[in-house]
Amino acid sequence: MPSKLFILLKSPQEYRSLDVIAALGGEDRIGVLLFQDAVLFPLQEGMRDELLKVADEVYVMSDDLEARGFKGRSGPGFREIDYPEAVDLIMDEYDLTITV
Repeated sequence: MPSKLFILLKSPQEYRSLDVIAALGGEDRIGVLLFQDAVLFPLQEGMRDELLKVADEVYVMSDDLEARGFKGRSGPGFREIDYPEAVDLIMDEYDLTITV
C-alpha cells in the first residue's frame, strides 16, 4: 500500500481543518509528523481527536515538546520521536512526504 507522510509545523489554532490531509492521503497509509508548534496538537482535545481520525500514525518531535514544557505528555495514539527517527520516516518509511 502506498504511504504518505504529512509534516505539520503550525499550532492547532492556525489550522481550521485537517481535511486536506484526508483528501490528499486518500486510501493510502497516512502518517503525520508534528514539528515546532504543531506538537501542541495532542494537548488540544478537539484537534487531537480530529488528527487521530485522519492519520494511521502520528509522530511528535520530543525535542519540540520539551522546548515547550510538555515532554512525555503527548498521550495515547502519539509516538514521541527524535531527529534520527524523523529522518528515517522521511527517507525510508514513507513513499511521499508533504508539508502542509
